[in-house]
Parts: sequence; structure tokens; C-alpha cells
Amino acid sequence: MSCRNSECPFTLRPQGNGESKSRELNCLVADSVKEVTFSKGDFLFSQDQPSCCVYVLTDGLAKILSVTPDGHEQIVGFANPHKLMVGLRSLSNTNYADSAIAETSITACKIRKRSLLSAVARDPVVAFRLIDAMNAQLAMSRAMIRAVEHHGAAAKIAAFLLLLLPEKENSTKRYELPVSRREIADILGLSEETVCRQMAALRRKDILYAPRGSIEIHDWDQLRAIAEERQTLH
Repeated sequence: MSCRNSECPFTLRPQGNGESKSRELNCLVADSVKEVTFSKGDFLFSQDQPSCCVYVLTDGLAKILSVTPDGHEQIVGFANPHKLMVGLRSLSNTNYADSAIAETSITACKIRKRSLLSAVARDPVVAFRLIDAMNAQLAMSRAMIRAVEHHGAAAKIAAFLLLLLPEKENSTKRYELPVSRREIADILGLSEETVCRQMAALRRKDILYAPRGSIEIHDWDQLRAIAEERQTLH
């Protein structure tokens, strides 16, 4: 199977020094994969549903939700083509540990779990790439924890926004913002009023522009400095 997603952990890039004549790349788990699409609001899978597959996004953004024992719905992560395989937490379990919802239209590779685990058993290259994907998920979880643990509200918000945006972008391109101010407040342990006030301060500094449902970053360096608590908003 050929693939368009160079960010997928199971993509096999062309050998040699020259540029590939095609954007299509080979897949290490081709026999396990089917390309699927989801519309905004569709569930890729639901918490406690029997787990059969994991997903690697080619386009779009997914929100990961977990329902606590008291029935509270908590956003625990996001996945885009640059960050995280979706459903990886349930790879060794019979049921999905979370729910995944399409926040935008999504194109993804749907990888059958049993076939993937069989590929891992016979091919060490696949095994090592799966380990890399698991490490990426751990890194994302740690980054979420660090964002929540920041002392200042501005640092929490800046760190969280950087988690949502493609790592390799450094432009003023407008992105969809998949969470409301209220959801950001819930994730970061802030009040909605505080989130609105800090976002307004970031806008006044021309660090970002965030009309309803979208966001543009005008100064990535300042946003990173605030996220790392090297700079404060006045």
C-alpha cells in the first residue's frame, strides 16, 4: 500500500539521496490498513467500545475524551497528523479507554489491532516504530501535565495552545481552534473569565488573533516565551 502521510510511524521513506518523483510512500503495515474518512462530529470510537483498531491521521484533528466515574466528560488530548496515534492506549486492552471525536473532517489510516501486533512480533522495525509512537503519546501527556502545572494563567494558556498547533508550522496561517474558552478553562483549571481575559491580552500584544472557532499566531517566539515562563503579560 502506498501512503500520503509522511508523519505516520509506519511510513517507509524512499531510499537514496534524490527527491522522490511521487508523494506516495510505502507502508510497513500495508496488509493491516484501510483509509477511512470522518465528518466533523463523528466518533472514531467510543469509550468502553470493543477495541479493534488504531488510527493514524493524514488530515484533520481529533479530540480525545474520557468520562470519569462520576460522569464528568474530560478532554485528555488531541491528535493531528503530527501528533499521536488515536486509540494507542487501548492497543493491549479489549475495550477503548477513551472516546475519539472528529473536530474537523478527517482522513485517516485505520490499522487493525491484531494485524499490527502480528507485524510487531515478526518485524523489529515495526516494533521500534510502535515504541516511538508510544513515546510520542507519553511526551504529549507530559506536556499536558506541564501546561496545567504552570503557575501563571498566561503560561498555562500559551503552553496549551502550542500543543494544539502543528509543530513544524511557523506562519500566520489560520487554524481551527477545536475547543471553546470554557473547555480550555476546564482543562487548565481556570475560570472561563480568566481565559477570556488572558486571550484578550495576547491579542492586544499582537501575539495571536483568535476569532470564534479559529486562531492565528502572529508571534510564535513570544508565545513560546510566555509558555516557558520566560516572559509575562502586563
